Amino acid sequence: MKNASPFICGTVILTISNFLSRLIGFYNRIFLAGMIGAHQIGIYQLIFPVYLLGFAVCFQGFQIALSKITAEKKAAGIVDAAKTTLRLTILLTMVLCFIFSFFCFVYADKICTVFLHEPACVPCLRLAVLVLPFVGVKNCIHGYCLGVGNSYVPALSLCLEQISRVSSIFLLSIFLIEKMPVAAFLAVCGMAVGEIVSFFFTVIYYLLHKKSDHVKAESGSTVSKRSLCYELLSLGIPLTLNSLSVTLLQSVQSILIPMMLYRFYGNRYRSVEIYGILSGMVLPFIMFPSTITNALSLMLLPKISAAKAENNSAYLRRCAILPIIFCLILGVGALGGFFVLAPWIGNFFFHNKLCGEYLRLLSFLCPFLYCSSILSTILNGLGKTKDTLLHNSVSLVIQICFILFVIPLYGVKGYFGGLFLSCLFLCWANYRKLKIVI
Repeated sequence: MKNASPFICGTVILTISNFLSRLIGFYNRIFLAGMIGAHQIGIYQLIFPVYLLGFAVCFQGFQIALSKITAEKKAAGIVDAAKTTLRLTILLTMVLCFIFSFFCFVYADKICTVFLHEPACVPCLRLAVLVLPFVGVKNCIHGYCLGVGNSYVPALSLCLEQISRVSSIFLLSIFLIEKMPVAAFLAVCGMAVGEIVSFFFTVIYYLLHKKSDHVKAESGSTVSKRSLCYELLSLGIPLTLNSLSVTLLQSVQSILIPMMLYRFYGNRYRSVEIYGILSGMVLPFIMFPSTITNALSLMLLPKISAAKAENNSAYLRRCAILPIIFCLILGVGALGGFFVLAPWIGNFFFHNKLCGEYLRLLSFLCPFLYCSSILSTILNGLGKTKDTLLHNSVSLVIQICFILFVIPLYGVKGYFGGLFLSCLFLCWANYRKLKIVI
């Protein structure tokens, strides 16, 4: 019970912060939908394949590796080694972020014209990639904090980010909306302000509290920087390749959806509008209950890693089984709620009938979506990154096949079919592997 209490407390803190930030985010999306419209939201969403590619290349894998290493070093009583790993991760992240941001900023015209097929995305993409170094450093510190069991910093940072984002969007919409190159630029400005404010809060908090770590290093327990760097790279590179492969497939998918919808509807504006409804209105509602599963995943990864390092098989099984049962119950409850309330949600929040129809269809994804997420986290904590990479890749290939060959024939229903089948496969494959391992 003593082992469970900090884990439960941290999960509750992250869940509350995620819940509050999602509520603020919903207000933001509703405000944006009324201010700039579904088509401009679609343009805003189109930059995310490139933006999230930066996450994968620059820091996502190394953040997970840092969290895992920190949990293991804390369990061994050598937190100084974890702090050194944090500094190494920040240095590596900053170098990668500057290179990626420079490349995307310079070639933004070609990226948006050739790959995204939307020249209006150029100013949005250029501003978004300038924020990547701030996001990278912030996420590294969050990974370290979660590794040592401190969930307050990521939680407060997340809430502050959303409050700053919404406030800045509201103020900019009053004073500067007419001077912006495209209406979607308003949403990117809000995102940039939120990330920068969150960055400064995280860095200042860490600098003020880094010397008050309650876990002291064992006397004589020292680890060389070279060995720590090797450990970080040996774990972080496979995780980065995993994230990169999955993100590349997701990016291809996001770029292809509007193109294939255009083949079915024959109208570019209509295609981007439907993409905006799906990605900017429907999916955020479907993912709303994942505030709990995301918090659970963030706290669970270092817990699984520490249990594995201590060879505590009984506690390891308990850490795996109970979250799966919880996510299954949550998914079934979300399915029922969204299926019943979908038409009301679409009309009340967005005044959009299609939003309600799409939300009802996607509600069947909830049990598989939430369970597959937690299963992937458990497998990553056990070091089975190659398996999660394979499962995620196959799942995304299924989606891409449906996008390429089914959407041009059946429209958006083809997208729903591919999403459902890929989620079903991912959940089955992750569960099958976990059952073999545990």
